Amino acid sequence: MTSHRRVGSRAPLTGLAVAVFALLLLPGLVLGADWTGLDRISSKGGTRLDSLHQAAASSNVVHVVHPRVGPRKADDKVVYQRSTNDGKSWSGERTLFKAGQRFRKVVPNLALDARGPIVAVAYRVSGPKGHTLFVRVSRDGGRTFGGRVSIFSTKTKTGIGVPAVAIGNDLIAVAWTHRSNGQVKVRVSRNDGKSFRNTRTLGKTRVSIDCQAEVTDGLVGIAANDRSVHVAFSDAGKQQCYADDIKVRTSLDRGGSWSPARSITTRDSFGWPELDARGKTVVATVQSVSGSLIVSRSVKNGRNWREKVFAPPPGHIFSAADVTLLPKGRVVVAYVKERLEKGKLHSTRLVTRRSPNDGQKWNRPRPVTDEARRLRMAPNVVNDKNRVTILVQSGDLDGKPRHIFATRRR
Repeated sequence: MTSHRRVGSRAPLTGLAVAVFALLLLPGLVLGADWTGLDRISSKGGTRLDSLHQAAASSNVVHVVHPRVGPRKADDKVVYQRSTNDGKSWSGERTLFKAGQRFRKVVPNLALDARGPIVAVAYRVSGPKGHTLFVRVSRDGGRTFGGRVSIFSTKTKTGIGVPAVAIGNDLIAVAWTHRSNGQVKVRVSRNDGKSFRNTRTLGKTRVSIDCQAEVTDGLVGIAANDRSVHVAFSDAGKQQCYADDIKVRTSLDRGGSWSPARSITTRDSFGWPELDARGKTVVATVQSVSGSLIVSRSVKNGRNWREKVFAPPPGHIFSAADVTLLPKGRVVVAYVKERLEKGKLHSTRLVTRRSPNDGQKWNRPRPVTDEARRLRMAPNVVNDKNRVTILVQSGDLDGKPRHIFATRRR
């Protein structure tokens, strides 16, 4: 079993854009009795709502990486922080990328994973000569990082899809979409990220993130455990801005060969699956277009899947979820419960659900925060053995995030 967790908590597709949830801290905000108060991570606020953070945990360290985007092109950065006390306090920001003449822009939405002392960060940048996906790897638990390794480059205007990264036993796998043709791709390293094997194409997506068939993105999810890697992506029978199939392909030999594509769920969804793996168990979450939450599980290394749907109460919808697998068959899912009034968002609440048996049965939902007006979140949930930490991003609803916060399971 593994206690690491890759998290890429990402909001669903809504209308013509990727909707991103943020948390506006209000006076007197109450957290659930099972959780600590909110501890601030970031030292300085960001400037764009889509500057999502990513988190991972391993070997008594919680890691977070997030971009700083603008307002000037020269201001773009990718920054990293670490905590050795489950998110109570954090290191200062370490810059992993800074905009220059060749690469002038950070493309928001990053990827991060950690296993033992290995930490891998994947991020996209663009400039006058095109777009590039880079990976930087730490081999000492985030204290230092090696130089950046180019994973993929393109000069097409549509660029590179959102990346995902996962670490297994002597492997680092990076997946993404070539947006110009919808191909879902993966590269694997077997030497802790010093070099990567040739690119493999695992499938082709028809999901259009601009709803105009110009930009396709499989919105990939990934999980690894020991020698196994699972890459999931969003697909559709025709070009459309929602998925009617979440497909997954699995490698049981560290990326050497891959299974045929299998369906995690064929319900209509906003795509962008979140995955975690432990042993032969894999659990995936995705948001239904109806506002329900789809949770699908495989106990045979991705060979077959059974799904469960969490339906919201009347007047509510569930937003994007994240999932983490703990030891001894336990699973935690974190998501946002939104209350609507006359079709408009009225208030939200961050909620968790737990399973004691790898997703076969689920306990009742438990609140992390009390209901509050304009309380909007894209949660990251991570665990290191039995310790669970949730990260959220704050900010006004006009699209300017302020800070990242962490709360810990008591």
